[in-house]
Amino acid sequence: MKNFTYGTKQFDTEKVNIESIRHNLVIDFCLCISIFDRAEATIERDEDYPGEWWYNFDDGITLVAPYEEQTEWSDINCAEFIEKRMAGLNEIGKMKKPTLVSEDDPNVSQIEIGWPWDHEVKPIEEEIGYKPSMRRMRSWMKIRKSDEILWNYYLTEGNGIEPKMWHDYYTQFETGESRDWYSGLPGYDTGQGVYMSDGVYATASDPEIVIKSISNPEKREVIQPWDLI
Repeated sequence: MKNFTYGTKQFDTEKVNIESIRHNLVIDFCLCISIFDRAEATIERDEDYPGEWWYNFDDGITLVAPYEEQTEWSDINCAEFIEKRMAGLNEIGKMKKPTLVSEDDPNVSQIEIGWPWDHEVKPIEEEIGYKPSMRRMRSWMKIRKSDEILWNYYLTEGNGIEPKMWHDYYTQFETGESRDWYSGLPGYDTGQGVYMSDGVYATASDPEIVIKSISNPEKREVIQPWDLI
């Protein structure tokens, strides 16, 4: 079984998936920061703007902030949270110079919360109640005791002693496209919809917010149907 060492702690990385934590791929309701390896990042220039340059962040990652910093914890999928946080820490451990993306970068957010698409966008300090310093955000790039507790329980697949911070139910935003079996058929993205039979067409279903369960993936309770009209 493969392990990596970060500081003095060792963690099993069997279930870690790097592709799930690239820039702008965050989970619902999670506070995240963007990190890249400044030692390995390529520098890009534009001939129309001589003298200007910037780092290419394509190989960077989105790191989920630790449990203690999450303001919407009751809505977060604990299993997905710790899986992606550990994946991010694993990648940071491989970097020569892990660095926060610049605050003024036009393409990648330095810090953000993964709100559903319709949520009002506010300055991050209004969302979380403070403006995090660079020092504070850099501290999120280190293993916390809470990471160890959540990860070790996650690895038991629910058979261990459940920590107090863990919760089974979480909130998830679902698009109509993710539920409609016909979403890949011609006409789905049109006003007319997908042809089913003479005079019958199916359009995209409305998005929904649902309550789901980590231990029972079949559970699905709609708590707020979305009205796009």
